[in-house]
Amino acid sequence: MISELRAELMGEVDEEWAEEIRHLPMTQGQPDTARDPIELRAILRSGDRGEERADFGRRASGGPGIAAGGGVLRIDRSANIGLIVKKGDKIVALDRLSKPVFEVFNVDDRSHLRLICELGDAV
Repeated sequence: MISELRAELMGEVDEEWAEEIRHLPMTQGQPDTARDPIELRAILRSGDRGEERADFGRRASGGPGIAAGGGVLRIDRSANIGLIVKKGDKIVALDRLSKPVFEVFNVDDRSHLRLICELGDAV
């Protein structure tokens, strides 16, 4: 029952917030020929919005926020089985007017629900 509710909630969130992105696999700054580029829908939050977590009025001074040019990408693992995202890969936001390109700075793959990627400016 809980897994069914979780799947329904994720579907609703993705339907509202997900956008089309292109994942460009890279190795040492060059295209990674072992992994194919892919287009998929994922939640991409970018821009300078400060902390992404609730602080309940206890604002930590000097805490890390999201860089103005970076963001966070959340990919539904069940909809993208076998997708491998690595540090240094590029992400293109296809639904955005200027089609900005981000670089993957860090990948958290510990969750069985989503891959969570910290993004920065592409070099």
